[in-house]
Amino acid sequence: MRVAVYFPILALIAVLGANPASAAAMKATAAEKMLPSDKAQKMRTCQDRAMQQQIKMEDRSKFVSDCMADKI
Repeated sequence: MRVAVYFPILALIAVLGANPASAAAMKATAAEKMLPSDKAQKMRTCQDRAMQQQIKMEDRSKFVSDCMADKI
């Protein structure tokens, strides 16, 4: 009985975890689609910096906009 319950869950975890390249293949956000390609790349870089510096989610938007304006 337990195998029947846990097997689908483990299979799903294995399938989702086995393809880390899928994160890089994600579709662009609406903001990225509206920006020219060089600005969209800069926004992604600023978002990566915010994650590396562990900026809180509520402060991340301001951090990214300041980064895009080269204030940081």
